[in-house]
Amino acid sequence: MTLNISEIRNDNRSGSFTLTMNTLKLFKKYLNEKKKSNTDAETVFEEMQIAAKNLIKHQSNMVLLRKANNSLISYFKRLLKSDKNPAELFSALVEKIELLEEEYQNNIDVIASSGAKLITNFNKILTYSNSTVATDILKKADSQKRKFEVFCLKSDPPGEGVELAKNLNELGIKTTIVTDSQAGVIMNDMNLVIIGADRLYEKGFVNKSGTLAVCLLAKHFNIPVYLAVETTKILKETERSIKDIERDTKEVYTGDESISVVNSYYEKIPLTLVHKVISEQGVFETPEFSSWYLGD
Repeated sequence: MTLNISEIRNDNRSGSFTLTMNTLKLFKKYLNEKKKSNTDAETVFEEMQIAAKNLIKHQSNMVLLRKANNSLISYFKRLLKSDKNPAELFSALVEKIELLEEEYQNNIDVIASSGAKLITNFNKILTYSNSTVATDILKKADSQKRKFEVFCLKSDPPGEGVELAKNLNELGIKTTIVTDSQAGVIMNDMNLVIIGADRLYEKGFVNKSGTLAVCLLAKHFNIPVYLAVETTKILKETERSIKDIERDTKEVYTGDESISVVNSYYEKIPLTLVHKVISEQGVFETPEFSSWYLGD
C-alpha cells in the first residue's frame, strides 16, 4: 500500500476535524499494512513525514491537522531511536493514533453536549460552512428532542453548506439552504448563529472566508454568535503567521482569463464579534475565554 493523500488534500468541503481524523485513519491503515509486509521503518518514516508536510503546507491554517501530524511524526522519530523492531514500532504508532483519535472525538462530544444546552425549542439557527463541531451540537440537541430550524448558508465556493443541510435533513431536522448573499435578508429572524474555527489566536480566529461578514451582520441585528471550537486549535500569531491561501479560481469563474479572480479560503475574525465560546473546557464569555486561554 502506498500512502496516497490526494483525496484528503483535495477535500475542500470538510472541516479541520474531519480532515484530521481522515488523515489519522489513513496513517493507521498504512501502518497496519506495512506491519504485515515487514517494511523498513526508516522508509515508512520518510513517506509519512513527506505526506504530513504536504498536508500541513496545503492546509496551513488548520491547526488541529498541523498538531496531529507533528505529534505523530515527532513520536515516530523518537521510536526510531528505540530498540523496537519495525512491527513493534508500527504497533506503537497505531496506539498513538488511536489515543489522538479518542482525545479529539472526546473534545467534540463534550462541546456538543455543552452547546446543545444553548438551543431551545423553536429556535432558528444560522450556520456557515460545514463545521463538524457545530453540526454535532445540532445533532445532540435533536437527540434531546428539541424542535428547532437550521438555516445553512451555502458557503460558496465550493458550497459545503449544502452538505451540512443534507446531513441535517437526513436526521429529520428542519433545514433551509440560503445563498450567502441573502444572509442579511434572514438574519433578523434568527435566534443565534453557530460557527466553527480552524484556528484560534490572540485576538481572533481563522475560519472560512465569509465568516466575518456573517458575524458583522449578526452584530448589526443583535443576534448572538456562538463559536464552537476545541482549545487544541489554539496557535498564537506570535508562534506562526496566518497564511492567506488562494484556491482554484475556476471555482469562481471559468470565462475570459484576462479577468482576475480572488478565491481566498480563509480570513481573520475578531473575537469581539463572538458572544460566547463553546469549548471542551466549558462555555465562556468571550473576554473570559481570551483571558484564560489566549493570554489577553
